[in-house]
Amino acid sequence: MLLSTILALLLLPIAALGGSATLLDALYNGSVKPESIAAAGDLDMPKIRPGVNATSYDWWYFDVVSTDARASVTIVFYDSGPEGFINPYERGPLSVSITGLFPNGSAYDFSAPATSAVVSRHAGGSFATSGVYKDSGFEWKGTTSSDDGEVTYVVSIDAPSIGVNGTVSFKSIAPPHYPCGLNVPGATEQLFPHVFWSNAIPDALAQVDLSLAGAELKFDGYGYHDKNWGDTPFVTTTATWYWGHAHLGPYSIVWFDAVDSVGTEHFSGYVAKGGKVLLSSCAKDSAVARPWGANDTYPPTVTTGVMQGLDIQFDLGHGKTFWANVSTTAVAIDFGVYVRTLGTVTGGLHGCSKTFDGIALFEEFKFTS
Repeated sequence: MLLSTILALLLLPIAALGGSATLLDALYNGSVKPESIAAAGDLDMPKIRPGVNATSYDWWYFDVVSTDARASVTIVFYDSGPEGFINPYERGPLSVSITGLFPNGSAYDFSAPATSAVVSRHAGGSFATSGVYKDSGFEWKGTTSSDDGEVTYVVSIDAPSIGVNGTVSFKSIAPPHYPCGLNVPGATEQLFPHVFWSNAIPDALAQVDLSLAGAELKFDGYGYHDKNWGDTPFVTTTATWYWGHAHLGPYSIVWFDAVDSVGTEHFSGYVAKGGKVLLSSCAKDSAVARPWGANDTYPPTVTTGVMQGLDIQFDLGHGKTFWANVSTTAVAIDFGVYVRTLGTVTGGLHGCSKTFDGIALFEEFKFTS
């Protein structure tokens, strides 16, 4: 092999070796290709090849909301170019953010850059991954029980430079999926053009034990973990979107209702009961979300305030539907084009007198003036 070719390969931002991939804190200077079709074991692995450039992004997202929908934590491990997504871009594409709310309603926001990262696939064919963002103080570890296949993730933090340390743990209680179906090879990963998604943990029992600049944050709640990626700047592909997840009674639900930059609406709905999947689909109207109450303008614009709540209708097929009504209880982030909220939720099967209550975390992007 020519020396120049060897050097070029060594300089690629992602260097895959067996069951792991190394991410370098440097942008790839060239066109990139997003993974769009699921491969066995790759649900939670890096998805942009050969690595992110200035206009692409890839991230690992974790959140937990407390059982009273008042406290939260969201941790995002970014590999994103300066034009890829709207996250802060420091000296390179690799960084980690941790944001959320204390029970008294006060917000916190910390971030740390990384010098490199390694994401590894769990042994034994599981989709679980582990990731270390070097010199940031943040890492995650996913494992699968050999006895019953139970998947757990633990995010560990030891970042004295920003005054953050502790753990956030997840024990999955709902199967993983892609936008249009379950975690099987050959499934499409495209949510809508140039935007891709996989959901490793739709719902989890979760525990938070953190120290944030000397303030303690400890609570039990319900958690979630997914990843998004794209090869085109997010703001040029998306007009609006509603996304969220909720736990109510025996049900775990996840919804996407997005309008792309050319005005086409896209849907992705997921409903599981007691760990059994009732819906995992991107069919038309599989999950229709609409705001209600104050600031119920649809589609929302950059000047629309925080929605009072969302009404979500899931089409389960065969004439069956599931409904969920989410009410905003607290706002974790609001900077105009993006809102992240916590809320309570009530829902159940249409035509059934029994309803269930629970908690939700949901968000809204709005880039339309």
